[in-house]
Amino acid sequence: MERVVRLLLLGFLALFAQSTLLALSPIRDPLPDLALVAVLFVATADVAVPWCVALALAIGYFFDLRSGTPVGLHSLLFEVLYLAGRWIQRRFFLAGVLFEVALAVSAVWLVAAAVVAIRVLAQGHEPGDLGSIALSTLLRSLSTGLVAPAVFWLGNRWAAGRRPTLAARPSALRGLGSEGGAAGGRPA
Repeated sequence: MERVVRLLLLGFLALFAQSTLLALSPIRDPLPDLALVAVLFVATADVAVPWCVALALAIGYFFDLRSGTPVGLHSLLFEVLYLAGRWIQRRFFLAGVLFEVALAVSAVWLVAAAVVAIRVLAQGHEPGDLGSIALSTLLRSLSTGLVAPAVFWLGNRWAAGRRPTLAARPSALRGLGSEGGAAGGRPA
């Protein structure tokens, strides 16, 4: 339960930092999406799925309240991103800095595409200048990809209570190394 509270605090800390950056920065496009990276970190944490789904919902709900988007938009998107990130990490046993950066960059593009699609299909808005949307998404994804390893490191170090490494292995792979068979080198 303590880890769940720490993960929730990490999400709120990311929301607070992102809100502060948006308020202090004269430009918006190249700012990283810290709340999104926090949700992606939750997807890689070894915590029960129902707790993590609730965390993604809470972070998305407060993101919607803070940003002024329709309530429920980022709640739904963050839950889908949590489930997708969890599935990708568990299915392909991916970990490490490159995985974190690739996951964050692709998630920014997916959120941007979903927001544009919802604005066009559900709200009846014109799509606008797709070139400027793509440019702002490119800048945001690059900055998010740059800060993703730092957020994952902070999450590993503080929220999840584990020591991060450059190529941290998922818990499913622990004990399967060549150090001594299935026991992971530990005496029987």
